[in-house]
Amino acid sequence: MTAQKAQITFGKFQNVDVRVARVVAAPLAEGTRFASRVLTLDVGPLGERTSVAQLALVDEADLVGRNVVACVNLGVRELGPYKSECLTLGTPHPDSPDDESQALPLYASEHARPGDSVY
Repeated sequence: MTAQKAQITFGKFQNVDVRVARVVAAPLAEGTRFASRVLTLDVGPLGERTSVAQLALVDEADLVGRNVVACVNLGVRELGPYKSECLTLGTPHPDSPDDESQALPLYASEHARPGDSVY
């Protein structure tokens, strides 16, 4: 378990834009340093976003059609040949190799709509 991070102000937290996103596709990535999936996410009125996430231990069928939680205002990050436009949030996967950070996604309720704010 990691130590608690430094405290931030509520104002700084309000700058983080966390949204519900529906997974449209989640194929395995090729050419990334760690096993990953390239998620196509429907973020409602914000459109579609790509998220490269270390979710390789999660079956694609368990992701597609589900609502996940994503941070959509971190900017673009290049991961191998892909551009990740948002960060899909998750928790450590219990079967993750020690040298990787494989994750289990944070799921939002099926009743939530893509693009809904998470707070």
